[in-house]
Amino acid sequence: VVDEKGTTASAATGIVVGEGDGGPGPEYSIRVDRPFVLAIRDEPTGTLLFFGRVLDPSK
Repeated sequence: VVDEKGTTASAATGIVVGEGDGGPGPEYSIRVDRPFVLAIRDEPTGTLLFFGRVLDPSK
């Protein structure tokens, strides 16, 4: 969505999990108390799937 207030991006995806795909990886906890950027990248291909920025993590 692009309007006079700014831009909003969203995405959706699906996944099929089969036998032998393994369980979830280790859990991590981080504290985010300032603006940051993030990227989701497919490791095998290096393809950038999503890139975003959070200006106010308190929202």
